[in-house]
Amino acid sequence: MVYKLLFLLGFFVPYNVAYNLEQLECPRWAPGTNEILPMDITLSPQLKLQNSMRCYCQVVKVKERECIDNRVPPNLCKQRTADWIEANLKLNINNVQDNVLMRLPKRNLILNEY
Repeated sequence: MVYKLLFLLGFFVPYNVAYNLEQLECPRWAPGTNEILPMDITLSPQLKLQNSMRCYCQVVKVKERECIDNRVPPNLCKQRTADWIEANLKLNINNVQDNVLMRLPKRNLILNEY
């Protein structure tokens, strides 16, 4: 009885515990540099998005490839990446209403030509 219970619990263990996968953590880079910012400095929403995109390209996808190379099932590695994307690159809820993307106001762009 106990062995059956332990066997079934093995299927309910989160992927990061079962395969000893670390949580995906990204540094906060200063814009345009490789310098890591201290925690007390806040970024604008645009810089946060740029930082998240840089993290996805330089950290998350590299960790996904390392995960697959370490013979962890690919669906678990891709699920970890998808969870990170859902947490960090999700569309702002203010722009979505009833599962329909709302039209955002258009902005005028002024170009100076020389």
